[in-house]
Amino acid sequence: MNSRLLGVVYMVNAATGFQEALRVLVEQAAALLPCDGTAAMWLAGDHLEVLAVHGTTAPLQGLTLPAGQIGNSRAALDSGRPALVDDTSLDPAWQEVPGEEKVRTWLGVPLIAGEWTLGLLEWTALEPGAFHAEHTHLAAEAARHTGPILYRAQLLDDACRRVREQEAPYARAASASLDPGAELQPVVREASDFAEARHAFVFLLAEGSSRLQCVAATGEQREQILKANLRGDGTLGGWRVPIARASEGLNAGKTDREVMLGLGIEHTLILPLRVSGEQVGMLGVGEHRRGGSFGRDAMRLMTHLASQASLIVERIYQQRPPSEPYDYETVFRASPLGIAVLSVTGDVLFCNPVLEGLLSRANRSLVGRNLADLLVGGDGQHVVRALEEVAISGSRRQVDARARSEQGDHRYLRFSLSPASIARGGDSLVAIVEDVTPLKILERERVEHLRQLREKHAQLQDLDQLKSRFVSNVSHELRTPLAVIKLYATLARKGRPEKQQHYLQTIEQETHRLETMVENILDLTRMDRHALRVNPELVEPEEIIGPILQVYQETAQKRAIELRNHVRGPLPSIWADKNHLIQVLTNLVDNALKYTPRGGQVWVAARELDSDPAGAGTLEIAVGDTGVGIPQEEQQQVFERFYRGSNNAPGTTGTGLGLAIVRELMVQHGGSVTLKSREGEGSIFALEFPLYDGQDLEAEDED
Repeated sequence: MNSRLLGVVYMVNAATGFQEALRVLVEQAAALLPCDGTAAMWLAGDHLEVLAVHGTTAPLQGLTLPAGQIGNSRAALDSGRPALVDDTSLDPAWQEVPGEEKVRTWLGVPLIAGEWTLGLLEWTALEPGAFHAEHTHLAAEAARHTGPILYRAQLLDDACRRVREQEAPYARAASASLDPGAELQPVVREASDFAEARHAFVFLLAEGSSRLQCVAATGEQREQILKANLRGDGTLGGWRVPIARASEGLNAGKTDREVMLGLGIEHTLILPLRVSGEQVGMLGVGEHRRGGSFGRDAMRLMTHLASQASLIVERIYQQRPPSEPYDYETVFRASPLGIAVLSVTGDVLFCNPVLEGLLSRANRSLVGRNLADLLVGGDGQHVVRALEEVAISGSRRQVDARARSEQGDHRYLRFSLSPASIARGGDSLVAIVEDVTPLKILERERVEHLRQLREKHAQLQDLDQLKSRFVSNVSHELRTPLAVIKLYATLARKGRPEKQQHYLQTIEQETHRLETMVENILDLTRMDRHALRVNPELVEPEEIIGPILQVYQETAQKRAIELRNHVRGPLPSIWADKNHLIQVLTNLVDNALKYTPRGGQVWVAARELDSDPAGAGTLEIAVGDTGVGIPQEEQQQVFERFYRGSNNAPGTTGTGLGLAIVRELMVQHGGSVTLKSREGEGSIFALEFPLYDGQDLEAEDED
């Protein structure tokens, strides 16, 4: 998968909530294609609503129109495939909408999850013909992978909304019938008057939390005090709120004393408020009007008022409508994600059927089982440790683990863990479990794609270096014979007449050298284009080997190298192109002489190898030397184009094409070339030609 497309999928999947996922999608989609605007539209009946936009050519957000009146969206929605308008000014079916007056190119792709068409993702551009076939394919892939993610996000948002709607009437009824501030305000005023305090206030425990919220206050800082929240940490008068959960307690923020000092209140007198023996809040006064601390009389008065306030709070609590238990199992069972209530140690207290299916335990209850026993390897312990961290820190965690599917392969699950308080289970945690196997597969594909890109990049760099060396080598190789030809042409014109023959012979040799070099380059070009002509015929190898060695005899003598011909007697005829065979042997002998020091040996031998089980024989022609040899780690590379080994002596010439041509030509002849070499001892290049009997040759002649 395209690495940019992978990034889009991951960013949308990481978004929190449906609307946020849509916003991320249009922003990422704008970077995916060369466009001027993007929009995400959601299908409601036969209408499309624009929910998220990005760019200058996007339609107006919030716009709702029939699907047939937005661009060419009807064609995309009906067919389930991308719809492209290359030039809106030439398309009679184009429907312009507010915000898209200047659009010239329009591309719409349906968002689909399973069998459901969810909406439309569109790209727009100011120039006509802005999108090509690869853009359309990339857009379709983006919509195909993000559609299910958006569908899941919408389901979760809808479930949360339904829960809030069903709980809202109870909250409104409670707020309408109960007003602790109004009931406790007279007590606050009496405390301020009788204790001669500049400030008086009542803080009560907020429902479902261990924080203290101000419900009634009086004095100069009344509005600021009403906005304050305290922790009940004992820094005001020594009174401490009982902490129900450490995760909500004293681990962050200002102390209660620091909060009051920020309001200009330094001296306080605090008394607790109790209901049924439990502390539920506090009554306090601050800053005596005459300065200093509060005396005994104020303490006695405040104790009486605290008792009165406690009775008022108890009456308020008793008048609250009884909370009706909400059947959360309905939400659990309707959720497309796995949901579980877990103990701190990982025991399953409650779960929905989706989780049982994810853990391959369909129709089997997981209640009472430990999560560590349901996951693969050490993943279970990893999840349990994450549960302990969530219980201690109170923060949310996300952890991935593996479960074994019914088919026996691994399924990757993502656990989103958060603290909760379930009355019947005590301290517990909630886990939302999602199957992220497709995402893991995408991640592996992304990693593999990046690995392949790195390898290709390294190969291209190596090839670039090889080509650079090749250009340098060829330039040098061409320059040297050209310089010699130029020099000896001058000598032939102005030099001594008795050396004319020598001058012309030297020019002829260098010209042949140039011709060979150019022919090598042209041969490789023909091989790449599959245009190299092979004209096979019956060839007697010994008739080729002898003349080649005779040509190089003078060169070997000048270098004090012994050149030997170990071929004895007639050899089996081979089916080969005579010119190509000469070229192969010439390259090998020339290389052997180049890399053999003075006093060394170069030899050519041949033998017929045993037939294979199919009865086909092989002729081996070997060219060996006692030269510098080739290191073991370079022996696989010497047959690559432009490659020159590390054992090149100073002044040694060559383009790095000779052995590459040898290998290519042997492949053309149905044979092979192998190398045996030891550094410092020499090398042997063995050519293996298949042998044919008379019937094979006749069959090939008929073909």
